[in-house]
Amino acid sequence: MNNARITFLILCALPVTGCITPPDVVMLDRKTVLEEQASGELYALENELRELVLLPKGVDYTRGQLGDAGADLSRTSLSVISEVHALLRLDSEFLDDLLVRRCVGEARSGLIVETTATCAGRTAARRISAAVQRVNRTRRQLWEWMHSQQPDRSLDEIRSSWRQHHLAAIVCGGQIEDDDGAWIAKQC
Repeated sequence: MNNARITFLILCALPVTGCITPPDVVMLDRKTVLEEQASGELYALENELRELVLLPKGVDYTRGQLGDAGADLSRTSLSVISEVHALLRLDSEFLDDLLVRRCVGEARSGLIVETTATCAGRTAARRISAAVQRVNRTRRQLWEWMHSQQPDRSLDEIRSSWRQHHLAAIVCGGQIEDDDGAWIAKQC
């Protein structure tokens, strides 16, 4: 009976060994989120910091710090405002000339864009670029302020409304972008 018992055990063990299969092993070459955080790979934070570095910011100085640095503090706010106004007036005369000579144009977005391919005459590219940047920065600030005064209107509505009124004041013959994206001279 000993042989019968051994045979019986062998016959019982065969089906059991056939059903057991080792599990599949999956290898990944990437770290888990927790491993990435632990190793310091924080891409979102790195990108945010990179963007913050690129944004220009003013540095807060007290009047005493400016005086210690030798800055001229005798000028009043009114004199600074009048100088900025004079600079903007010079920019507007310069831009009117550039609009007529087709060196810049009033875009549909409400901003001034350089159109050097159609420019007639010679002008320093640096001066054109600086004037365009100043005027566009001023317009964006104006639109933001107008939006803060009328928060129920979208910024696009304010910009579009402003542009319609502004087009009436553009110099005759100035270059304007029409609704189709073509540049035309303003008719008076």
